[in-house]
Formats: sequence, structure tokens, C-alpha cells
Amino acid sequence: MVDLSFLTAEPYPALSLVVGGLLALFLAVFGRRDDSYIDEIGTALAFMLGAFMLVMAVAVMLEGALGWLSIVVLVLLAACLFLKPFKTIPWSGVFGVAAGAVAAYLVSTVVQGELFGLEEWKVLVLVFFAVGAVVHLLTRFIGGMLALSTMVLSWKASIVIVGLVAIVEGALLLLRDESLLSFL
Repeated sequence: MVDLSFLTAEPYPALSLVVGGLLALFLAVFGRRDDSYIDEIGTALAFMLGAFMLVMAVAVMLEGALGWLSIVVLVLLAACLFLKPFKTIPWSGVFGVAAGAVAAYLVSTVVQGELFGLEEWKVLVLVFFAVGAVVHLLTRFIGGMLALSTMVLSWKASIVIVGLVAIVEGALLLLRDESLLSFL
């Protein structure tokens, strides 16, 4: 078991909120520009920082190191950053092909010769396409739900709001060792 308690030690959660909030604001203001590669670089950084922050959020929740508002802001910001590049990858096709290939391989280890009067290769092709199609449809539906949540989380207004709240929350944790919740 990996010990992630070092992620909960000060000042890491507060710094991640501030840095993540600044990156979210930067991407909201300067992202999606055709004249530069800032969006691609920022998206790569956002993906890595978002993944790191999701792991940190789990560690913080397990340790009880921060209040619930800080954890919610950490998770929201991590989701905003982590989900940004996911809308460009055709995940349903990737998972469909992978699942079909694995299912066909597993069937090939069991079926030798003919099955139901069909040659082995025909059975494997049918299994590949059937399993691939089912997995494709299921992941396409899940992808649609993720796309909807990504659309809400990547909306500039929501990114700006989450980014500003994260910066304030992180700064208060760094400077006063208090949560924004203590002022509300």
C-alpha cells in the first residue's frame, strides 16, 4: 500500500489550490487560441495537475486534513483541470476495439475448430464485432454524460469561479490556516 499522507502535509494542499486556480484562470483567459500552442501546453499541464490533485483529494479525505469546503473546491478544480482534454479522445471507439479484441482472444483459447457449425475465424470475428459494438455503445453513453459534465466544468464562467474560489481558499489556508468557510 502506498502512503500518500505526505500529500496532506502543509503547504501542499493549499499550494495546489492556488497553482491550480491560477492555471484554470490562465486557461480560461488564454486558452482556445488558434495563433499559439498555449492551449495545448496548458491542457497538458492541467491534465497532469488535475490527476495529481484528484489523488491529493483522496488522501486529504482519508486523513481528514482539510475541511469539507476545501475538499469540495479541490475536487471541483481537479475535475475542471483533469477533464479538459478528455473531450477530444474518441474513448468509445478505443474501448470498443480493446474489449472486442480481448473477448476474441479469450474465445480463441476456448474454441478449437468449429462452433455451432461456424469456422473458428468466423466465430472470432462475430465475437469481436458483437462485444466491440456493445462496449462502444455503453462507453458512448458514458462519454456523453462525461461530455455534458466537461461542458459545464469547462465553461469559462465556471472555471473562473472555481479558480477564484480555489485561489482564495488556498491563500487563506497558507496565510491564516483557515478555510473560506470560517468567514461565511
